[in-house]
Amino acid sequence: MVDVEVHHRGARGVDGILRLIELAGHDGPVEAMLDAMCAEIAAIAGVDVVSVYVTERESLIMRGNHGFPRVAIGTTLSVGEGIVGLCAECMRPVSAANAASESAYKHVPGLGEEKFPVFVGVPLIGGGAAMGVLVLQRAGAPFAKEEVTLAMALGAPVTLAVERRRQSAARSARLLGVAASGGLVLGRANVVPTATALEEVAVDEIERRLNRLRDELGRALKRLADAPGDGAASEPTAAATSSDLLFGTSDRRSVAATLDRFALALMDARLRERLLSGDGLRVVAKDYLRAAHRIDTGGANDIEDLCVLLGATLRPGAVWIADAIGPFVAVAAVARGAAALVACGAIDPIAIEIARAASMPMVGAVSGLFGWARPGDLLAVDGTEGLVLVHPAQAEIERLRAARHG
Repeated sequence: MVDVEVHHRGARGVDGILRLIELAGHDGPVEAMLDAMCAEIAAIAGVDVVSVYVTERESLIMRGNHGFPRVAIGTTLSVGEGIVGLCAECMRPVSAANAASESAYKHVPGLGEEKFPVFVGVPLIGGGAAMGVLVLQRAGAPFAKEEVTLAMALGAPVTLAVERRRQSAARSARLLGVAASGGLVLGRANVVPTATALEEVAVDEIERRLNRLRDELGRALKRLADAPGDGAASEPTAAATSSDLLFGTSDRRSVAATLDRFALALMDARLRERLLSGDGLRVVAKDYLRAAHRIDTGGANDIEDLCVLLGATLRPGAVWIADAIGPFVAVAAVARGAAALVACGAIDPIAIEIARAASMPMVGAVSGLFGWARPGDLLAVDGTEGLVLVHPAQAEIERLRAARHG
């Protein structure tokens, strides 16, 4: 009988490698991320110094370090210069029992490298080229072959981190749209699909999601009532309805009607029967659109959006991006705590009123949105200026954060 062992938390090597993989996906400053990875590698490998050099144009620049003074960051070598440059040039591991005694060695003043003469460098290879070099140094015995192999394995998540940053930089974009609701946010892109792109959902799951949407509508009403935005409520009166409390002025009655229509749609027996018939969300949405069928709960476009909300996975804290944004999607965004709403096309005026009432940033008519932004991409949304940044640079992120908290 074969025993199965689950390696739980507490194994330094296993935990450290999992931590390296986690760090590779972080969005903070690249030097902070690589510093953290160097510290993890030093703990796993049991070495004094770990450095990461990144290839930038024709140079190798130290962007991460553990063990050297902070002034080491920014140390620059040419490809082929020093043992680090040799490693990048030949794209093979390079080790030395006493680095300073090697002809390829290049001394960098102020680092104190002489205290850690035992050296191994492994190339970070991506796309058939050296993207950088991972260097491990210590005082003591030379690195054994098994340790060189370990260094190569530890270089894999570092390569992933560097490659991910390069890909993000290559897809960075500054997209202009039409400002709809003010505010500044950072968040991951979450795509609101069209009805034709929906994944099919089991009938019992549709029923569960219908019930969840009813609960979410209640949360949306509460959030809008408590929000300090343009739609903040006045003091209640004896004759006021729940909608009046949220949108008391006559020019906001259309928003109140939308909330009521949403509630009625979720309670409509005919629609519920059709949704649970097994035909599928796409078929139901298509039939309502094709026949331009109207029920007491609203138009076909509302039913299409309701089908999308039942079929899509739309996460809280994310920037929801869509072809167009209708009132039902805006209500759900408020209920689920979306960070912002962005559309490449039009936004319904009532959806704009809902976003403003909840102080949720919103930008419409963003040309090229789906050409640049993909699910999971980091987006910065400036609803006041009508600006969407795809994979913003760190300096831009810090500027936006300062503006948001200023």
